[in-house]
Formats: sequence, structure tokens, C-alpha cells
Amino acid sequence: MKLEAPVRELLERYTSMGTGGLNLLNPDDLSKVRAVAIQTDLDLSDGPVDAVEISDVVVDEVPVRLYRPPADGDLPLHVYYHGGGFVLGSALSGEMDGLLARRALNAKCLVASVEYRLAPEHRFPAGVNDCYAAFSGLLTDAERYGIAREVVTVGGASAGGNLAAVVALMARDVSGSRIALQLLEIPGLDLTDSSRAWRNPGLGHDTTREADVAWNDLHISSPVERVHPYVSPFFAPNLEGVAPAYIMSAEFDPRRDECEAYVTRLRDGGVQAVSRSMKGHIHGSSMLPDWQPARDWRAEANAVLASAHKAALAGCPVELPAA
Repeated sequence: MKLEAPVRELLERYTSMGTGGLNLLNPDDLSKVRAVAIQTDLDLSDGPVDAVEISDVVVDEVPVRLYRPPADGDLPLHVYYHGGGFVLGSALSGEMDGLLARRALNAKCLVASVEYRLAPEHRFPAGVNDCYAAFSGLLTDAERYGIAREVVTVGGASAGGNLAAVVALMARDVSGSRIALQLLEIPGLDLTDSSRAWRNPGLGHDTTREADVAWNDLHISSPVERVHPYVSPFFAPNLEGVAPAYIMSAEFDPRRDECEAYVTRLRDGGVQAVSRSMKGHIHGSSMLPDWQPARDWRAEANAVLASAHKAALAGCPVELPAA
């Protein structure tokens, strides 16, 4: 299958962000990569979203950006974690404002985007701890933020999808907090990159296995941590009791294999889980602003989220659509 023009252009952007010859442990080289990433950011506005109020707060010492749609009374909470390979991105930069404001409006929820600490300056578990602290802190202060405490979902894309899956595991392990849904988009769930897809590069791969493992290793302090469940959720020994999952992967993303394998493991643990492989997509193409399949992806994600919130508010189990 030939990739469509907007997707091919995105692959070229990835190439322009290549780190060949750069040492990301060197602050100057890392700054160069971050500068290029900022220059290649996409406009994710999908049009104006004037009705949504945007504000910044600090939750248990973690900065969080809130997106509140018009509503009477408390709202479901959706905690979102941005992507960027654990090294790039910011919840406070404004680049996600359009995307998340529209998610708040369409899914009828308060969206909280978490400014977790980035690697390599802050390695595991620093960023993970920030993600969980913001999640638990928002629920602890639910009345202050106008949150319907019994209705909370988590989500994220790429590295943020990994972090959302980790928070879902931690919620079960640490506090028993009930999450209605984990909405994971193009997540990396096995940071060893061991799947067949990683070892057999194909059409549309955004990077090589060697480069991706090296990038992932900036997130951890030792190679042995690659298989820690809070680094690679796929290696959690038991997934029973984890939140239901709707996992959206891209047809030409090597991470698709681990997404599908994780869904199988969740189902084996008695967890409702759906795997959606989106045709014609590569890693990150769901963010393309004007490509209709990307708009369809975002609309589907928001619709699934809205349905989960509605069911949870009614005290009913979440009913996930079939793949």
C-alpha cells in the first residue's frame, strides 16, 4: 500500500528530526533536538474551541493544564499524558490546546494535561511518579476542581500512551482507584522493542529498532528496567483488575504488534479490551490537522471517551465498540 501524501510528508519531518551524530546526554545536543521538535509541531486546533476554559494549576507540585467545557455541576475527569519519547513535549506549550479543548468539549469532561518531568534530566521513576501524583491529587481534591470523583479516565499518545497504561496499573496496585477506561493511542508498551515488526522494518516505520531502544533508554537508569512493569506494561505479571482499554494503533507503526499483544494479555486477565489498527496510518499521523483519516481517528477517540463517561456516570459498565 502506498502512503498518502500527508503521511509521506510526516515521515520526512521525522527524518529532519534525526539525531545522527548527536549525543542526547549532552545538554547542548538535546537542546538542538528539542528546538527542531518545536519547529516541526503541528497545528492541532481542528478549528476554534472558544467555549472551553483553559487554566493552569499545580497538583501535588506537578503543573497541570485544565480544559473545562461549559457545564452545570461536576464533570468526568480525563487525565491526559502528552507524547514525545519521554524526552520532548510539554503540557504547557499550547501545542495541544486545540486538540484537548476539543476533546473536553466532545467527550463532555474536564481534561487535565500533565506536565511530567522529562528524561534524560529526570529518569524513571520521576516522570511516572509525576503522572500518578497528578492523577491521585486531582481525585483527592475532586470537589475543588469540579470533578465527578466516580468517573475518571486516562489517556495519552505515544510515550503518553505508555504513561497512561502505567498509571492504570499503578491505580490498581497502589490505591485501588477505579478507572473507567484507559484510552491508549499509538503507545509503546514493550520498551525492549522485541516484536517481529521492530526486527523486520517495513513501510512507514518512523525510526529503527536500534534508534528507538537508544531513545527509550534515556527514560531509564539501567537496561534491566526495560522490563519493569511501570516502564513496559506488557511485562506486568498480572493484569487482572486493570481498567478496560481501547488501544488505537497505526497500520504501519511497528508498535502495533505490542499493542495487539497487550490487548490479548488484558483479555487473558479478564479485562475488557479492544485493539483498533487504523488503516493507512503511521506513528503520529493521527495528529495531522487536515488529513481526513486523522480527523476520523480523533473523532473516534473522543466518541469512545464520551461513551465511557456516559456509562460511568450512569453507574453502568463501559461498553466498548468492537474493532
